[in-house]
Amino acid sequence: MFGDTDRCGMEGSIVVYDVDTDRIERQLRVLRDCVAVLEETKRRRGEQEGDPVLFFAASRALHLASECIIDVGTAMIDGFIMRDPGGYLDIVDILEDERVIPKEGADRIRDLVRFRDRLVRRYDELSPGELEKYWEQAEVLLSFEGWVRDYLRQNLF
Repeated sequence: MFGDTDRCGMEGSIVVYDVDTDRIERQLRVLRDCVAVLEETKRRRGEQEGDPVLFFAASRALHLASECIIDVGTAMIDGFIMRDPGGYLDIVDILEDERVIPKEGADRIRDLVRFRDRLVRRYDELSPGELEKYWEQAEVLLSFEGWVRDYLRQNLF
């Protein structure tokens, strides 16, 4: 638990947050691993067109990346006592509203969270061409990590 004086000008009041930073750190490490897999599969796709291993690796990395974002968002929402989300997309909305992530990043992350449904429920309909668009998500995934760390630094330490 971290305590911090309320920044609203109420002298002596304490705001106490119970943010599981260890769990968030573990999830961000997995997110970084997902980015590494995406970058490697992107690099190899030209060499090994149609390789099912690359397809499955990229699909799984995107799925796990979306889960990491959802889990980190949930931990932050719970720890900082933000409003309750109604679903996965609402988690992204809350992170945007609370200024954890900027609008442009939130839009791209929402797109990935929407794609998660295809990765989880309609994986049998996925084509390698659909993954092409999401190989470019590595940049926003790394940015997400930075945005989360900045928010934690500003609000806990």
